[in-house]
Amino acid sequence: MKSIAYISKKRNDNMIHVFQGGETLSTIAEQNNISLLRLITDNNLTPDITPSIGQAIMIEPPGRSYIVKEGDTIQGIAEDNGISVLQLLRLNPSITDKDSLTVGEELVISYDTDKEINIMGYTSVTIQEPILRKTLPSLTYLTILNYRVDPLGNLQNINDSQIINLALEYEVAPIMCVSNMTDAGRGSYAASHSIFNNPEVQDKLIFNILYTMKTKGYMGVNLSFVHLLTEDLPAYAEFVRKVTVELNQENYVVFVSITPNAFKYRPGIGYDSPYYAEMGSAANYVILITYLWQEGHISDMEQTTPWYLKQYLDFVVTQIPAEKIMLGLTRIAYDWELPYIENESLGALLTNASAINLANQLGVDIHYDQTSQTPFYYYTESGARHYVWFKDARTYEAILNLVEVYGLHGVAVWNIMYYYTQTWLAINSHYKVKRYDRFIQEM
Repeated sequence: MKSIAYISKKRNDNMIHVFQGGETLSTIAEQNNISLLRLITDNNLTPDITPSIGQAIMIEPPGRSYIVKEGDTIQGIAEDNGISVLQLLRLNPSITDKDSLTVGEELVISYDTDKEINIMGYTSVTIQEPILRKTLPSLTYLTILNYRVDPLGNLQNINDSQIINLALEYEVAPIMCVSNMTDAGRGSYAASHSIFNNPEVQDKLIFNILYTMKTKGYMGVNLSFVHLLTEDLPAYAEFVRKVTVELNQENYVVFVSITPNAFKYRPGIGYDSPYYAEMGSAANYVILITYLWQEGHISDMEQTTPWYLKQYLDFVVTQIPAEKIMLGLTRIAYDWELPYIENESLGALLTNASAINLANQLGVDIHYDQTSQTPFYYYTESGARHYVWFKDARTYEAILNLVEVYGLHGVAVWNIMYYYTQTWLAINSHYKVKRYDRFIQEM
């Protein structure tokens, strides 16, 4: 990985403990004045499994808490403590999994923060409902994948009614994703080229988008076109502008997701493309995101690290107002068999939780790259050397710090198909998650 200096304002260094040999969870909890149960719950730990040396453990004592008594209900606790049920669920995701509250358990009422943030989550329609219900209280917007376009402006329908209704139940704005992406994350050049260069096809597509949004209950659209032809970039910007004008007239919000590869951005290389500025003026909000899929290349992985995002933002905020930018926070991990060959070696897809669990099972130490601010480790299996790369609380803290330092609109989490406690604890312990304006206006 390239050695590029990363400069940031440290947020809560003492709240992330790196596990060392000879420690126990009990001593860590005692030394940090937090209950053992909270330490285990907040970090999705297993009491009888010792964390790996180098594993990051979050320590986030609540500002206010409540001990459950006999006869308590979620609604009653929220009312008695002057908070909403959604806030109680957001700060205590574990209660979503249970049929009833447990007498004696400690619930978080609030953390010591007044900062607010907008959070978008990406999901497909195959997400498990319990995971979605745990995640929704921590979201402002929910982008639902994926309305694929064809060269004639038609949309491939998806079975999304249940997810839309759940989002609205939790006062989260459902956002329709319109894209040329396939399941593997590849884009259709034929579809995007035809749409961007044919006004009649554009009109048909916009009609189809509006019809779908109105009939299904969407509140906005996320345009996510990938693998674009360079000559199509000016036309893409004009298409985004056209969509935004027409949808804003109907009170819908327009996001556009931009991948560095689509606009040929490379850090440390002179870059004078006008298309970031064009996109920034065309859409209501711009999401800077690198999609990670089944095929994992280290060059793509680097684009999701804090050191890369810092340089990326240094350029993008000169083109797009910071308050219109959402920063991608990807949560996908990979296991590569060595030797690694760029554009040939494919990593096995992991979640961050499964990467940590694998290190625990193998008994290997977790290392941390200070430059990229990402953890990694090595192991050997059947004579083959492996390299595992993932993200943990330290990475999430660094990315959230960028949002705060640059004054961005928020973060977009790719993706929410599995629930990983450290992601949401990092967000919810430092920020209050905003609701979409339309929910506030309708009250």
